[in-house]
Amino acid sequence: MTPCVCAEVCTAGTRRSRLREMDGAVTILMTVVTVLILSLILVSLESARQQGAVAMLRLQVQTAAESVLGEYYAPLFDQYGLYGLYDVDIATEMQACLEASGRPEQSGKYGSPDEDRSYYSYAFDVSEVALTKTVKLLDGGGAICRNQMIEEGAISGIQELAELLLRSVKMLKESEQSVEALEEQQKVQRELAAFESKLLRLTQLIDGIQTDSSGVVFQDDGKPAAVATFVKRAVTSPPTASSVKVNNAMFFERMEPAYTDVVTLSGELCYRIRYLADAGGEMTDPVVRLVYGMLFAAVHDSLLASQEAIPVIDELISMQDRFRPLVTSFETYLTNCESLIDEDIYKSMQETLRILKGYVGAKDSVKTYDFAKMKATLQRNIEVLRPIYEKMLNPPIELSDWHALGGLDRMFSGYSIEGLELDYTTVRKSTADNTSFWAKVKSIVTGGITGGAYDPDIELSTTSIRWEPELPSTFAEEDVRSLYVFPGLVEDGALSVSLLQELMKGNLLHAMLNRIANGVEELSEKLLLIAYFSTHMSNFRDESSRGVLHYEQEYLLFGKYRDDQNQRSATLAILGIRTLMNIVHVFTDSGKQAETLAVAAELLSAVPFPVAIKVVQYLIAVVWAIQNAYLETAEILLGKEVPLVVTTGSFQLPLSGSILMSREKRIEIAKEYQPPEGLKLGYTHYLLLFMLLRDSDTMVARALDLIQTNIRAEFDEDFRIRDCVYGFEAGVTAEVAALYTSFSVGGTGLDRITSYTIHEDCALSY
Repeated sequence: MTPCVCAEVCTAGTRRSRLREMDGAVTILMTVVTVLILSLILVSLESARQQGAVAMLRLQVQTAAESVLGEYYAPLFDQYGLYGLYDVDIATEMQACLEASGRPEQSGKYGSPDEDRSYYSYAFDVSEVALTKTVKLLDGGGAICRNQMIEEGAISGIQELAELLLRSVKMLKESEQSVEALEEQQKVQRELAAFESKLLRLTQLIDGIQTDSSGVVFQDDGKPAAVATFVKRAVTSPPTASSVKVNNAMFFERMEPAYTDVVTLSGELCYRIRYLADAGGEMTDPVVRLVYGMLFAAVHDSLLASQEAIPVIDELISMQDRFRPLVTSFETYLTNCESLIDEDIYKSMQETLRILKGYVGAKDSVKTYDFAKMKATLQRNIEVLRPIYEKMLNPPIELSDWHALGGLDRMFSGYSIEGLELDYTTVRKSTADNTSFWAKVKSIVTGGITGGAYDPDIELSTTSIRWEPELPSTFAEEDVRSLYVFPGLVEDGALSVSLLQELMKGNLLHAMLNRIANGVEELSEKLLLIAYFSTHMSNFRDESSRGVLHYEQEYLLFGKYRDDQNQRSATLAILGIRTLMNIVHVFTDSGKQAETLAVAAELLSAVPFPVAIKVVQYLIAVVWAIQNAYLETAEILLGKEVPLVVTTGSFQLPLSGSILMSREKRIEIAKEYQPPEGLKLGYTHYLLLFMLLRDSDTMVARALDLIQTNIRAEFDEDFRIRDCVYGFEAGVTAEVAALYTSFSVGGTGLDRITSYTIHEDCALSY
């Protein structure tokens, strides 16, 4: 073979060798690429499977949480419509649910328990269920329970209930301003009543009519008693009713013999002295000495009474200055609320205002006492009388001494009683038995304020829950304000006489109406809450009570631990509303106004001051209103409905004899009562109305007291609402086995990926 041929053969072999090497490299490269592509596919599949496992875990955690919440405490829901978990291990229950759903091949639902189901794509093993937070039913200050009750109350039909309650509130609101105005008037009248004692003292000092704390003192013969020392003992002209400034015939008739015309008498004395001196007569003449004695006594008594009257007048002037802003403020208040109160009440109060203004010296009043002018007159009279008194202090003995008395009549020229008149037009001898009347009034309020409204055949429940430990209301903020009891009320319902006027003010209604929720939405929620209470809670008129307490709605309102205490509080609340509505009517009805004024004038016939009569007129009106309210309350307790607004037709009791009405007679009338037409409310309606005005959180807390107590009594004596769970938060950690990446790459040093850890949190509540 030639060299060229050999070279070509070698070159061809080398090329084939190189081609084989290139084919091997390509094969390896393609193998690597294929492996990489397969790895990428497997990793992608594993990643997608992992995301699916996460989604499945999330779904299963949510399902498990809902499943656990589905184990709500049945008695709590069945009896009261409230959701709550009780005596449930939340973490353990969720673990069991997740194990069944995370490894279905172990549950037996997908075939035989022995069958290999490892290829289940989203299988996971729960490694931990951690409960991170629980929300109890009592958390949030009772707001959770309140919202559940509102939702449950929405199931009940409340349209008719809402209309009734809102109409009632509207009518109460219309009456509220009138009652508040009457209350403001009473405050001013009570303050100005301090004038009376000073004016009565001034009456005695100026006009000689004996007085005490109750007014003019009358003798057994029916005539007013008199005192010797008084300012008008000395007058400057023959006494007539007009000249002595006394506008009461009975007073003038009694005092006429006591007046001394000092000008005429001193003129006669001087004339007699001159006559005797000219005639040479004796100065021991009995006529002279008699006239002298009469004149001296008049001067002495008038001077002494004038000196005593000035400090009294100073006190009255000081009172005027102190009370004038009070009357001015009341006048402004009355002007501002003219359009808000009843027209007849406004007119009556305007007349009273004129009288009140007279006490503080206003010029446009009915009667104004100008105490400054009285003081000036008395001071001037003292200046006149003092030198006369000193001149006459030592009786003359010698004739020259008697001559020194000449011109005595001229010394009285500056003396006057102008401006010293007081108004006695209302005073007369009373035919009423004042002591008896006030004794009857006292018996109304000291014999048990609510006792007179109960049928003696009704026996109140005395069941108590005081023994119940850890009541839910002890975990809520207590509303310590009580809107439904009168000031000074004690446990047995008795009131002191000194608190009578406090009972008769409008604070109760005014305070209640101020608690009405603002806004339609809040009021709507309150109505739904009331619907819940009326459906699930019993009251005094409910004969089907199943709870430990029989009067549950009353407990919601008043929070006392005994049935009878709550029921008496409810009765007192109804009595208060009825009294206030009756007061408004009595002060609006012109006929009843005339009756109460006549009785007040009769009872205070010995008191000459109109503000006293106005105060007592108010008292009589309220006593009358209380008696009618007693009767209405008795009717309501018997299950009858009474018109909310009192009218002339619905007002049942006449003034005469109403104060004497016995409990037995009241119940007898109540049992026969048939209500007239109009908006009428019964016992249950009043409780619902009070709920509308009551604080929601307080009622919810007390409702939970009842719920816990009743469930403990019927189902589980260890039950505690505070242990009931409303919602929770939990964290779940799980392991997911690797299906597509559980291999190792030889020689690379990489470990097998056999599982993944995933975590899911959940938060769920009812």
